[in-house]
Order: sequence, then C-alpha cells, then structure tokens
Amino acid sequence: MAESMAMKQQLIVINRGKKRSPVLTTPDRFLFGILAVFICENRLNKIAVIIKPTTLLALHKSLVNRKYSRLYSNKTKRVPGRKPQDQAITDLVIELKRRNPSFGYGRISMQLFKVFGATISRFTVGRILRKNKDKLPSGDGPSWLTFIGHMKDSLWSVDLFRCESITLKSYWVMVVLDQYTRSIIGFSVHAVDCDGVA
Repeated sequence: MAESMAMKQQLIVINRGKKRSPVLTTPDRFLFGILAVFICENRLNKIAVIIKPTTLLALHKSLVNRKYSRLYSNKTKRVPGRKPQDQAITDLVIELKRRNPSFGYGRISMQLFKVFGATISRFTVGRILRKNKDKLPSGDGPSWLTFIGHMKDSLWSVDLFRCESITLKSYWVMVVLDQYTRSIIGFSVHAVDCDGVA
C-alpha cells in the first residue's frame, strides 16, 4: 500500500507542472518521508521515479539528528560563543602540567577541583594546553602507541559506535581491527539499548 501511494503521489507531482524538474512542496516531502519508512531499501530504488533515494536518506538523517537533539539538547537559552577562560585558571593549568608532565587532561581537571574547587572540564584543559604548547617542555621518548607496538607482535584496536536504521532504531556495533594488517578480527551488532549487562 505504501508503494502504491508513493507512485500515485509521484504522478501527481509530475502532472502538477510542465517544468523540466518537478517542484516538491513541504507536504510532498513529508509524505515521501513517511512512506519511505514502510518500504524496504531494495524496493525503494525501483519505485523512486522523480526523486532520488539519496533524498529520502537525507530526510532520514535529518530525522535522526532531530530525534537526538530533542532527547539530549539543553532547553535553556544560552548566549552563543564560548565563555572566555579566566587567565588565573589558564596559568594554573599550564603550571600544573609543567610540574607534572605525566598528568593527562582528566587528572589535571580533577586536581584543580580537589585543591582549588575550580570546575573545569578535561576538554577545556586540553584546549588550553594545545593553545599554549610553546610554554610547555617538549616530551622526550616515544609515544604510547609506538612503545606498545615495539613490545607486541600485533596490536588490536576496538571501536564501539552507534548507527540508526530507517525506522530510527538504534544499533550498537563493536569492531575489532588489527592495526598492522588492517584486517577485521571480529564485529558484533546489538539491536537494543546497551546497558551495563549488555
């Protein structure tokens, strides 16, 4: 039924005007987007006459973005732009990194909160240190990735990411990849919301 409605609506749009490229109105786009949810991808490529499947996939992507912006966006109004960081905090972050070169971004932000009660995120600490890297001593020695690569014959990396289906259902994918051969060791797909047990 959805395929039949999609074909009829496309015929209506084609007969609406004699222009070379038919003009889609907002109700047309909305109707095509709703019908695309009920049509499988193989059939969608066959029945799409006046619109490309990429148009429907772009609509699906915008629906996914709107879903997560509604779920996780901050409802309070904020002034655009970043709040400038206090110079005293910036100097403190640089000094703490200079005295403790092995401290990471999270450790520095935690120490600032424990000792001075200053709430600062690890991302802000990273931004401050990248901006003022000329004031920090250059670290000698190989990176962690080089060190581990020399110690082991093979090195695997694991990635966990989320993707969305055409019906806006979340799928979690875990991939294990060999760093040297770039071959996939294994992967798994989880179709429900991930909790601690899952």
